[in-house]
Amino acid sequence: MASITKTPAGTYKATIKKSGRVLKSKTFNRKTHATAWAKRIEGDLQLIAAYESPGAVMTFHDLAIEYMDQWNGQDSSFDYKVRYWQELIGTLPLIEIDAKVIRDGLKKYAQGIALRGDGVDAQGKPKLKETNRPRSNASVNRLKATLSAMLQYGCREGYLMTNTARSVANLTEPRAIERWLSDDERERLLEACKKSEWDKLYLLVVLALTTGARKSELLNLQWSDIDMQCRTARLYLTKNGDSRVLTLPSPAIEALRPHRGVGPVFPGEKNPLNPYTIKKPWAKALKQAGVEKFRFHDLRHSAASYLVMNGATLYETGEILGHRSVQTTKRYAHLSTQHKTSVTERVFGDMIKPWKT
Repeated sequence: MASITKTPAGTYKATIKKSGRVLKSKTFNRKTHATAWAKRIEGDLQLIAAYESPGAVMTFHDLAIEYMDQWNGQDSSFDYKVRYWQELIGTLPLIEIDAKVIRDGLKKYAQGIALRGDGVDAQGKPKLKETNRPRSNASVNRLKATLSAMLQYGCREGYLMTNTARSVANLTEPRAIERWLSDDERERLLEACKKSEWDKLYLLVVLALTTGARKSELLNLQWSDIDMQCRTARLYLTKNGDSRVLTLPSPAIEALRPHRGVGPVFPGEKNPLNPYTIKKPWAKALKQAGVEKFRFHDLRHSAASYLVMNGATLYETGEILGHRSVQTTKRYAHLSTQHKTSVTERVFGDMIKPWKT
């Protein structure tokens, strides 16, 4: 039930109540505006239900704390994205986080400078360093995805009725260029890794190429996670928080054997409990091999590309790489088509003579 009262300041306060409890109130300069607002709220049953929900009093800051307590993912940038939203909208009740609030937050973020990883601090947490590049549309979309995941959690817990982030469209991203190693590049890079001053660079690259695992997943491996007899390695620290098992083909087993030990597979130089920092040996190996415009993560793309081009289905490839959605694996579908085209041309190209009229 709505009521309109005149305040000592000469303004008009519209109040929405239900069962004697104030659900929402707002002050206007004109009585007609207060009345119109009250009628709109009373006529919107879904909005009334929202004001009665826990999200009417729970702030985003409280949701963020609860969400992070149960989050077990390993995306090193996730904490930064959560803190961005906390600083921006932390004091807002959940039901006041509408599409405009989200769009404004994303627009502000897009105007900032891109950050990149810069090692880890004394506590082992990732450090970020500003670059001279503006933030990309992909970076903005990842920020929105972080907020959407948190609001979806709020829906599951009954704090919210809808996830308003889903009503905000993603920015257009340029089509990703999947870079993978040619046969010649692969041989040159592996040879350069064998000569590296860091004696485990070859092992790390072989594991990345033959399992498709992410750099962080491999660098956090413990020898206790690896079963040489069964040829498997269990990943407990994955990007999405789910554990999964890597299968280790013969080249991976052969590369592992000389280093077999206890504790971390790739211990840090200064602190063995932290993963090894590979930036310098990796860059040097790329330079010596003459491999250009290639990131360590492209080894994962290389593994996926080799699988698809050699007959693995998209489902099988996604299972090996640990993709949650087949949509992620579909980026490699064209490689399967291209490979099939080259095979059919090689086999049938000269088999049937052209028809002469």
